[in-house]
Amino acid sequence: MFGGAIMQIEQKSLFKFTPQIISNKLRNLFEEDSSHNQEGLLTPQPAEQRQLFLKRAIKDKIKATFQLMPINNDGYPVNVTGNIAKLADTNRYLITNQNVSYVVNFDQIRYIANL
Repeated sequence: MFGGAIMQIEQKSLFKFTPQIISNKLRNLFEEDSSHNQEGLLTPQPAEQRQLFLKRAIKDKIKATFQLMPINNDGYPVNVTGNIAKLADTNRYLITNQNVSYVVNFDQIRYIANL
């Protein structure tokens, strides 16, 4: 009976701190992600070079680093590492990593690098 009382206390304190634990984890996740995203501009690659590497990255399922330009001038370039797939019959691509997925047009891909 005494052991049961200890278990109830531990469960109550765990539930009490769960929102704080989740909040801290999410804050760390977004702070890490945003610190990597706003890096300097890389030299843009020619369209032909980007198209060839995209075909290879999709076919061979290569994890690569992409520098993406926002559609409007309000944002900053985003550097993301992940896998890329072409969306059916479009000029759009899906880039996925552990935290975020991006749907981009070919023209938004400024630079591609193999890991």
